[in-house]
Amino acid sequence: MPTDPTIHPFETLTTSQGLTVQIDEAMTPIVRDLWRLGYSTSGCCQDVGEATAGVRDRRDAPLGYGGDAFIYYHQGWALLKMPIPDAMRFVAMLAETPTFGERVRHRWRPGAWRMNVPLEPDGFDDAALLHFPAEQIPELAELLHKQ
Repeated sequence: MPTDPTIHPFETLTTSQGLTVQIDEAMTPIVRDLWRLGYSTSGCCQDVGEATAGVRDRRDAPLGYGGDAFIYYHQGWALLKMPIPDAMRFVAMLAETPTFGERVRHRWRPGAWRMNVPLEPDGFDDAALLHFPAEQIPELAELLHKQ
């Protein structure tokens, strides 16, 4: 299956399994520290709306998603995709911090995170999608670095 073109500047990191992966530059400190702290990630993006618009503009075939409304809704939102147990443990840790506690405990407030687990015909997906305002990337990186 062909992969979408890379939109954001990235760094190449090596997972504990020896795989090399491209991580959006702004997300690199977060992912590196999540791995150091024992969390797994399966995807990330420093701005989902911007990336989707960029991919749409560079592909020959339609995306199947990524219309103007999708792009508008996701502009300015970063993403971490994590296995559900790791995502739950991570959010529980964040809930105990002064900086992120209110952001992960209370939905739909300014600065709050959007978190979900997609449904599939046979049940839940195995990964949670944690969307958060991209402007919080530096704060999250700083918090994780101190852990």
